[in-house]
Amino acid sequence: MDQGWSALIAGIAGLLGAVLGGYIAKQGAVAGARATAEATARQVELQGRNELAHWIRQERRAAYGEVVRAYSVLANQLAAYRVAVGRGTALDDLSSQVDDARNALIIACSSTHLFGPEAVWDAAYDVRSTAQEGVLAHRSFADHSQAGSRSGLEEARRDLSVARVAMRESLISFSERCRQALLSEHVVQAPPH
Repeated sequence: MDQGWSALIAGIAGLLGAVLGGYIAKQGAVAGARATAEATARQVELQGRNELAHWIRQERRAAYGEVVRAYSVLANQLAAYRVAVGRGTALDDLSSQVDDARNALIIACSSTHLFGPEAVWDAAYDVRSTAQEGVLAHRSFADHSQAGSRSGLEEARRDLSVARVAMRESLISFSERCRQALLSEHVVQAPPH
């Protein structure tokens, strides 16, 4: 009978060991699966944030570049306008081209509001405002040049000079704000565990 008891005890111990081993293995598998799922979720979240940050950066660069390009077109049109005034040639076509360039700049500046940051939008708004003042100063200068009023022409020339400086300074400020905004962006890092 000792052999029977020994076999029974060995069988029970084996059964308990199998049950306990199975339970521990199951708990280990569940914990491993949970850890893997959490790590995967963190990785997907981080990748999503990085992709969003990259997309925003690309859109900002495009919007900022469009403002600079539109400003350049307007500046070139205004330079052609000043040359035409100096030569005494007709301004109708150039005036229309200046209006188109100014409107394109206004639209480009507005797009910076979509992607921010606020400092860039403020600087873009300043570019837009000084450009409008610059266009008005060019028109006033042209009107006084064509009218031949000496005192009015000198005042219009001073106003034109001030407007051109303001336009240039607003573009410099805008460019600096854009540079700061683009340099301050970074890739999102994984949060500490």
